[in-house]
Amino acid sequence: MHILRKLFGRYLLVTNTISCGLMMAAGDMIQQRREHWKRYRYEDYFSSGGTARVIAASPEEDTTEEEEKKIMDAATLYEHNYVRTRNMTLVGLIQGPFHHCFYGLLEKIAPGKKARSIIKKTFLDQLIASPTCLIIFFGGLGLMERDKVEEAYREIKVKLIEAWKVDCCFWPPAQCVNFLFVPLQYRVLYINVMTMVYDIFLSHIKYDAHYD
Repeated sequence: MHILRKLFGRYLLVTNTISCGLMMAAGDMIQQRREHWKRYRYEDYFSSGGTARVIAASPEEDTTEEEEKKIMDAATLYEHNYVRTRNMTLVGLIQGPFHHCFYGLLEKIAPGKKARSIIKKTFLDQLIASPTCLIIFFGGLGLMERDKVEEAYREIKVKLIEAWKVDCCFWPPAQCVNFLFVPLQYRVLYINVMTMVYDIFLSHIKYDAHYD
C-alpha cells in the first residue's frame, strides 16, 4: 500500500507517463496479432495457440499436388514488428504528461461530480484532448516513420477526421464514467486502460486501413 500511495501520489506523473506508454504498446501488440489472424484465418487459430497449419492456396481454387505442399506453420509466419511497437510506446510516453496535466487542469476548471460539471469536462475533453492526442499519435508516428514532414502532415489530414468520428462515439461515455466514479489520481490510469482498447482501433487506422 505504501508503494501504491507513492505511485499515485508523489510519483503520479511518472506513473501516468509509463502506464500510457505500456498501454499503447499492449494495444499495438494485440492489433498486430489480430492482423496476422485476419490474414491467416482458420477455425482453431486461438485455441491452438497459432500453431495450426494453413494452406496457401485459396479454397475456391482447384489445388494441385504442388499447391498442397505449400503448407506453412502459422506460428512461424508471425513475426512481431517490434519497431512499430516501440514507436507506439514512444507516442504513449509523449501523451502521458499531456494527460496528467490536462485532467488536473480540467478538475480545477469544472470541479465536482454534478451533472453540469461532468458535461463540461466531457465536452472540453472531446474538444481539446481528443484532437490533440490524435495529432500527437499520427504526427509522432509519422515523423518517426517517414522521411518528410509533408508526408506526416498528409497522413494527419487524411486520417484525423475519420479517427475523430469514432473517438466521439467511444470517449464521451467512457469519460462520463471516469469523471463520475474515478478519483482524480486514478483518472489517467483509467484513461490509459481505455486507451489500450481504443489503440487497437488506432493501430488499425494507422497501419491496416487504406485511404485514397
